Amino acid sequence: MKSLATAAVAAATLATLATGQEAVAAPTGPVGAVVTCGTPGAPGILLTRACVEVTGNQVRFYGVAATTNSGWQPQQVGFTVSGTVVGSAPIAPINPTVLVQAGTTSVGSIVTTAPCGSTVNGNFSVNQWGWPPSTATVSAVVSC
Repeated sequence: MKSLATAAVAAATLATLATGQEAVAAPTGPVGAVVTCGTPGAPGILLTRACVEVTGNQVRFYGVAATTNSGWQPQQVGFTVSGTVVGSAPIAPINPTVLVQAGTTSVGSIVTTAPCGSTVNGNFSVNQWGWPPSTATVSAVVSC
């Protein structure tokens, strides 16, 4: 019964992550944050999505990893999170190693500012030796 419930939760999580690019308004601050997550990366051991959170001209790049196996055991996994503001200097990527539990895990955080009206692009990928690559991307406009 426990594994059936776990499988149902995992299926619901994956269904949520598998939807297309979406924007969700979060009730933080007077301007409010807008989160945009791109389409999932290639199916693999983990399902990956790149996300961008924009609040005014503040931009945060991060990734979301979801387990695809109901028998997942928590383990340390390496990732790469990167972002760019189109027309600006490159932003250094980060390579966090995170303990991934069953379900979904938010990974990394690169924060920068971007001019209003600019386009930002984010990438999120699994960087784990022996695992198949799974890179996810996202693009959003900083609307201020």
